[in-house]
Amino acid sequence: MKPDVSKRLLSLDLFRGLTIAAMIIVNNLGSGQEGARFRALVHSEWHGCTPADLIFPFFVFIVGVAAVFSLGHRAKNGGQDLIPVYRHIFSRTLKIFLLGLFVVFACGWLFQAICPPAETEQSIWSIFISPPTDTETGAFFYSLRTLRLPGVLQRLALVYLAVALLTLHSRWRPQALAAAALLLGYWGLMTLTGFGLEAGEDLGSLIDRVILGHDHLYLRNWDPEGLLSTLPAIATGLLGALTGHWLKSERTGRRKLMGLLLFGVIGIAAGKIWGLTFPINKNLWTSSFVLYTGGFALLFLGGLYYLFDLRKAAASWASPFIWLGTRPLLAYVGSQIMFLALYTLYVGNPWEHTNLLTLIHNALFGERWDILGETTWRDPRWPSLYWGLVCLSFWTLLAGPLPRWLAAIKPTARRLLASMRKVEYWGDEHLPGGYLGR
Repeated sequence: MKPDVSKRLLSLDLFRGLTIAAMIIVNNLGSGQEGARFRALVHSEWHGCTPADLIFPFFVFIVGVAAVFSLGHRAKNGGQDLIPVYRHIFSRTLKIFLLGLFVVFACGWLFQAICPPAETEQSIWSIFISPPTDTETGAFFYSLRTLRLPGVLQRLALVYLAVALLTLHSRWRPQALAAAALLLGYWGLMTLTGFGLEAGEDLGSLIDRVILGHDHLYLRNWDPEGLLSTLPAIATGLLGALTGHWLKSERTGRRKLMGLLLFGVIGIAAGKIWGLTFPINKNLWTSSFVLYTGGFALLFLGGLYYLFDLRKAAASWASPFIWLGTRPLLAYVGSQIMFLALYTLYVGNPWEHTNLLTLIHNALFGERWDILGETTWRDPRWPSLYWGLVCLSFWTLLAGPLPRWLAAIKPTARRLLASMRKVEYWGDEHLPGGYLGR
């Protein structure tokens, strides 16, 4: 009997949810002391790879896996069925790209209108177009002139577009060749053109400055989500697509698991070896980084596949991660906006203030937060992690129980409104004498 490959894999939902959870924690580490954070939760300064550096490529990887499960069966259909699919792909790409481009900018602009980072006489609408020129502090203002064009969601949108179109029109072999060509081509462009591999000195930074301009990059002279480094990111998505083909195949579950683990080990080893000449680097998204992180993604997914799809382990404890996995954009974008609000809004005035993030963090984890009196708990790295867990708990509840509660309330509210007698408040029987001049 052939295995059922159409059955939804719980491991994929958990993989996405756990990745989103880790992303929220890493992006929302608050601390009363600068740099007081666990090393594993902080990105590498340049070359190297920490556990935090695995999060973004994991999410790109799962985009490729999901594309195969959602679009793979369309490749066998005739062209007459593809118009709605094209519309869906391009619409989804545009929505994700614009979401990353404008949501944080719009919220940042509104927040700074409430609490400007520096004293200025320019109006909010003038700042929307261009940052003020009458400040002496050099404070950053959100404006169209300084709008950052690259970004996390923008990269995800471009990766999704490329992987979805390749999944729709090719089998796994052309996709594997495309991934190999992207990795080898990027290696050649970055190392054989005479440019360095330091921030702002690489070929990708030059391309970004020429095409996008200094004012639209993360640090003016370079951007970690630049144009050229999006090519190997597409290769990461294609590794996910190849994994999706493997999981959808008619092989037994045991063979699928062994393949995930074997290729995971091969990917890590190949990435480490390639890293000797082309260093593992998240900011540059080097080819060695693609193989190294892809190997860990395969091992992580393989572990989840073994536990929850083969062994059928109880997954009741994993429900919060499934909530996050089904609403990843809500959790990610919402947490970013919340962090921006807490960081931008303050108590005080433009020249002397304390932002809300510091006020809340000091109130929860100030000098007297260690009620047990244990010196080991006075390590300032723990409050940083706890704040990330607080943010994660908030967005997990918002992504899970809240929509269910609202869905349960809607029918009740609809029946309640329907049972109410329609009242014409402007009818003659409801207008007392003398009302409206009568």
